[in-house]
Amino acid sequence: MKSTYINTDDYVDATTKNNLDLVNWANNAYENKWGYVCGTFGNVLTSDAVTSKVNQYPDAVAPYEDFIRKNWVGKRTADCVGLIKGYCWFNAENEKIEYGTNGMPDVDEEALYKMATEKGTLDTMPDIPGLAVWHKGHIGIYVGDGYTVHAANTSVGVVRTRLDKSGWTHWCKVPGITYLEETEDD
Repeated sequence: MKSTYINTDDYVDATTKNNLDLVNWANNAYENKWGYVCGTFGNVLTSDAVTSKVNQYPDAVAPYEDFIRKNWVGKRTADCVGLIKGYCWFNAENEKIEYGTNGMPDVDEEALYKMATEKGTLDTMPDIPGLAVWHKGHIGIYVGDGYTVHAANTSVGVVRTRLDKSGWTHWCKVPGITYLEETEDD
């Protein structure tokens, strides 16, 4: 099924964690219409996983259980920080997301922002695809050309929005990601 396949053909280096492939990951999630479920990070959602998330996050998931079961079961899902963690935990060799690997702890969006050593307010943001963009309670990925991709909410899933229209207040380099300069194929 196309919506569950993670295409690494365009990756710069699938064996490393880098900003350009984080952008590829985010764009794949957007193009394949990944859903949003609190506490998920890119795996294909099963009925059992919904039950688990309802029990784990009763206030955030239970009110949307019917919608989630109807719209997101059988598709990949992530919450906002899960979109980033899923990339960090993805093993391109076996095409599996391996929880807690590659030096990325299981943290929320605020802790991820606090962990970053290079960060600032949005007005100081360099034009580097693969930066994380943040505001209290939410995080996304700057994909370049003035756009971000983020797991927005349960009803819309992963979306693409203009950087200046999404309420972002801060940016950071994602800890554990190598930041490469963009290359142009000649």
